[in-house]
Amino acid sequence: MLSFLFVNWWKADRLPKNFPPQLESLDRQVWSHGAEAYSLERYRAFHQGVTALRTQWRKEQARWWPTADTHALQATYQNLLREGSTLVEVSKHQKSTRHQQLTTALESERLQVTRLRALTGIFDVRRNLRALSVTEGLLNQAASRLGQDRDNHAHILLGQARESLVPVESQAMAQMRRYGTVSQLAKWNLWVTNTLDWSSRTGGAAIVVLKASRQLVLYRNGKPLRRFSIDLGFSGLQDKLQEGDGATPEGQFHILQKKGPGSTKFHKALLLNYPTNEHRRRFQEAKLKGRLAGHRGIGGLIEIHGQQPNGNSMTNGCIALHNADMDAVFYLAKEGTPVTVVGALQPDNWVMKALGDITDHTRQRIALPSDSLTVRNR
Repeated sequence: MLSFLFVNWWKADRLPKNFPPQLESLDRQVWSHGAEAYSLERYRAFHQGVTALRTQWRKEQARWWPTADTHALQATYQNLLREGSTLVEVSKHQKSTRHQQLTTALESERLQVTRLRALTGIFDVRRNLRALSVTEGLLNQAASRLGQDRDNHAHILLGQARESLVPVESQAMAQMRRYGTVSQLAKWNLWVTNTLDWSSRTGGAAIVVLKASRQLVLYRNGKPLRRFSIDLGFSGLQDKLQEGDGATPEGQFHILQKKGPGSTKFHKALLLNYPTNEHRRRFQEAKLKGRLAGHRGIGGLIEIHGQQPNGNSMTNGCIALHNADMDAVFYLAKEGTPVTVVGALQPDNWVMKALGDITDHTRQRIALPSDSLTVRNR
């Protein structure tokens, strides 16, 4: 391109009749490729150089004969051609880099939304479902703008998406952290140890429910006999605090009643002695501190149960089993059989791994390009 542009603009003894269109075109290209945003000082120097050369050309055109050193003007012209061509290439590269940064940031935020969506139905994220939907909408719009090469608009939409996502991340992380705290894990392990000690001493059956791994383990003589997969409520990994929260209560319980066919809407059910005195104490304390609405009760009717007649195993806070598994548990369990419900026993449970991914994203969030292209008329 330079070999074409570097022509003799004017001869030593006269000026050209028209200001060189190559330089005018290059000036427009430099601006259109965003040099003003990416290399402001360099762009200004180039544009001012073109303007100054144009002004000098007009002055010389108005005279009867040229008074300027045309060799010097030609050298200025060629220097401006070289600088303009370089600015175009630099701006193209910077624009491409910026576009890739925005694309990478967009995909990263989409992955974070997927992580948070995966918590729906196990942690209490209901109040933030709208925020997640808003975030997804903003990310979709940002992707559309990137596809249209409207990076500045995509930049703005990505920033808005991140702002919408922050409260969702904060709430999710706050709920998940206890699955890795030393004191909480120690409490859960103590409960299970006490239950298994009782089973070893008496030779009786005992049940341990591990919420994080979605397992019910049936013990006899202190040794695991069978393991079953379970379903929990829509906030099952939360510890139940009040009615309607969808959480599965944690603690040391026992079976109050065995309900066979005809005594329950489920295939079979084992009613637990929730709420215990400890749950009532926590409930009253939460009410006094204003953490619960005055009209809400503590809830009850927590069971280990099978499926409904239509095969549905959904539950609002209980522990649900497939009917064949429920039959096995029902056969071995008795009224008074201890049932211990915990979140997890080891710190490397999947909740902590998921929390690590979500937290790492918030800490290492890909920085959006700091520049913001402004479209202006010239």
